[in-house]
Amino acid sequence: MEWYSRQVAAYDAQTWENFDGAFLGATVTEDQLEQWVSGAAAAVQDGGVTPVHLVASGRAAYATIVLAGRYPELVKSLILADPEVDTSIEGYAHSLRLVQAPSLVIAAVPQAYTDIAEPQSIAGGIDNGVFVIIENTAVPAHRTRADSFNEWATSFMNIAEGLHTFAEPEEDFRA
Repeated sequence: MEWYSRQVAAYDAQTWENFDGAFLGATVTEDQLEQWVSGAAAAVQDGGVTPVHLVASGRAAYATIVLAGRYPELVKSLILADPEVDTSIEGYAHSLRLVQAPSLVIAAVPQAYTDIAEPQSIAGGIDNGVFVIIENTAVPAHRTRADSFNEWATSFMNIAEGLHTFAEPEEDFRA
């Protein structure tokens, strides 16, 4: 998985993958979701440097959305690659509204008639959501067009860094 190693290096990232395959199946139980979200939040906090940029793809997108909504202090930006989310999940729309961090949703579009409604609705449901299409590429874009995906993601992270710096509260120097 050379593409994955290059992406981790490009983002100067740490990885955390502790989902026991739960997100690869058709359904995820509420207990599995809760376990993943609390475990991921603890891993981010244990990393010592927060907030962080969260990057997720496929079925891991929804749990990452929930994480970003529940722990906004831990998240500088959210980047979702070809997210696969069951939009009928109870609380789905509410979970999107809870996300405060700038968010980028990237979708691969192999053909002109590819349905992009789901990833587009995710970006549209997040207050600071941005939607990008990488045309003429197979899903998942972060593998099939890794260089293009990395350019979009790192540029977005740089923008989020600037926004975060701008939004940081200034110290009150009044005595």
